[in-house]
Amino acid sequence: MNADVYILIIDGEAAVLNSFADVFSKEGYQVLKAGSWQEALPQIKAQKFNVVIADVCLPDISCREMAETIREENRYAFVITTAGFSDIELARESIQYGAHDYLSKPFDPVDIVVSMRKIVEKQRLQSDSKQLFDTIKVLALALDARDHYTHGHSEQVTEYALMIAGEMMLAKEELDKIRDAGILHDIGKIGIPDAILLKPGRLTEEEYNEIKKHPEIGKKILEPVDCLADKIPLIYHHHERFDGKGYPCGLRGEEIPLGARILTVADAYQAMTSDRPYRKALPVYIAVEELIIGKDKQFDARIVDVFLRVLKRKGVDCARR
Repeated sequence: MNADVYILIIDGEAAVLNSFADVFSKEGYQVLKAGSWQEALPQIKAQKFNVVIADVCLPDISCREMAETIREENRYAFVITTAGFSDIELARESIQYGAHDYLSKPFDPVDIVVSMRKIVEKQRLQSDSKQLFDTIKVLALALDARDHYTHGHSEQVTEYALMIAGEMMLAKEELDKIRDAGILHDIGKIGIPDAILLKPGRLTEEEYNEIKKHPEIGKKILEPVDCLADKIPLIYHHHERFDGKGYPCGLRGEEIPLGARILTVADAYQAMTSDRPYRKALPVYIAVEELIIGKDKQFDARIVDVFLRVLKRKGVDCARR
């Protein structure tokens, strides 16, 4: 069961390396060792690890750079930092840089085995979830790309939404949610027939009601992915209206998640300024006027104001011709 679990231990003390290796090897894990960052880096690049255990005070790299590099090379690995009593605060801070947990030295062999079993189980679950998430993102982008009218739509919506969120100085956690939700916001359209999605003329009421099902379809697709739990409300509610006349739930005002309100503005602007089967792209000034007309009706007025401010600063000509 544990033979397919790879653990890398990075520590300048041979005694620590050997102790960890001895304990984990007896559990059946595949254990690799490195006495320095220079020795560890080639292994990190060559092997996909489940867990990397690294001394927080390696002399040849900062804790932040180490965590970022491991995450870049081993996307699904758990990073566990270790430290003696005098450096334990630094180990705690490492979590801010992407480490998942920390261990204090010296360690009790019995305790460390129990801890590692829990860490490996959690890593496997999160890895499976993240890999499924990555697959769904590829599917979402492929959904856009199947038709030249919507090619790049989700990526552009995400870019606009992040511009708004950045201007609002939202926390990184919120930015990450908006980034993921932006890419996935239309994933539910995979369940809508092409004859409706690509129809060149006006939709019938029945067809429009089918289109309105895509947030619910998207929610059902994404619910099994644990790491998307906090993004689903943004995706599910991105067609709500500020005045409560949207769908699927008729939420109004600040009942609608902030990220969903941001996506609503970004999605509407991108759609209006892009070609569609039923019309050519609208001029920017008309799209801007529609956003302004929709303030406190379809859109959160504050978010519209922020977006227009960003467009102006980026040199987008919003003036009527």
